[in-house]
Amino acid sequence: MADPKKEPKQLQVLESERQLLCTRFSPDGTHLIAGGMDAQVHRWHRAEVAPEKEGDEKKIEWQPLPNLAGHHAWVGAMGFHPKAKHIFTGDSWGQLRCTDYEGQKLKVHWSQKTAHDGWLRQIAVSKKHLATVGRDGAVRLWSHAGKRIAEWKGAEEIFAVTFQPDGQRVVFGDAKGVVRVWNFTTKIIEREFTLNEFYKLARIQDVCGLTRLVFLEDGKTLLAVGCAPTDGGTMQGIPTLDWLDYATGKSTQRYQFGVENDAFITDVAWHPKGYLLCATSGVTGRGTTFFIRPGEKEPFYSSTKIANIHALALHPDHQHFTLTSTSRGSNGNGRRLDKEGNYSGNTSPVHVFELPA
Repeated sequence: MADPKKEPKQLQVLESERQLLCTRFSPDGTHLIAGGMDAQVHRWHRAEVAPEKEGDEKKIEWQPLPNLAGHHAWVGAMGFHPKAKHIFTGDSWGQLRCTDYEGQKLKVHWSQKTAHDGWLRQIAVSKKHLATVGRDGAVRLWSHAGKRIAEWKGAEEIFAVTFQPDGQRVVFGDAKGVVRVWNFTTKIIEREFTLNEFYKLARIQDVCGLTRLVFLEDGKTLLAVGCAPTDGGTMQGIPTLDWLDYATGKSTQRYQFGVENDAFITDVAWHPKGYLLCATSGVTGRGTTFFIRPGEKEPFYSSTKIANIHALALHPDHQHFTLTSTSRGSNGNGRRLDKEGNYSGNTSPVHVFELPA
């Protein structure tokens, strides 16, 4: 988008006291929820603010609400109940919780403190179930009431999970780029295929590049998201999107963005106008937001104004989105101190944007 009038317009920046890992809007669009490295679930609600001048339209602002406590580690996974105003959250110690997200006095509906042995990586939600995956190599199916229904266990860490659009299968990808289709009713792996570009053995290090699996075209296409690793250690790789024919597991289109320092596509969202919103995080202090249509060779919009983007969330109105990033004055090396000589840690500003009409 060379025309500034057609670029996303930044409306607001939401501040946090610590870094945030994941961010999503509630299905009804009234709340913005984020999982933090402070073991908190952060909340904002949509509010109408009186115009500054008479005759102007009312302004929409996202205003903070009290955080949700109860986790004891990084909150990096979340999903919403399809009907009730409940949120499912998971942390890096393996706890899975279900709580209210609306109001002041919030009820904890249930908690599974050892849903996984270690890091609970992702949560996927269907009309009847939720699926969780973790560092322990397990895929677990739960009822919305927190009852474990089925389990599959493998040898590798699992990084990405989603449901088929009909909710009858769980599809997940592991650290070595192997994607499996699990029929949880029969407890059988029906198919598997390997995405070689999303894995690299760097000396003695297994390097995983897969971050997301997303169904498109009513389930005909499975989109694999992440990077093609080029080196371990300080992670490097080429941001990669791979469109797969779900019936065969074969790639129909692949797009790679930037250079190896650009590393991961951390998050994506599908816009009903027929394009993907994508966010990247690379080294050192690199990050790009880009929009691309399937079948096109280059993005029609790209910006590097916001670096190290952890999460991208598209509002249900499809007119607004957020980017959750790392502050430019990063304290990652621990050397930058405040006036009192204290290490204050890093934060994650949440940037709120409006898409062009």
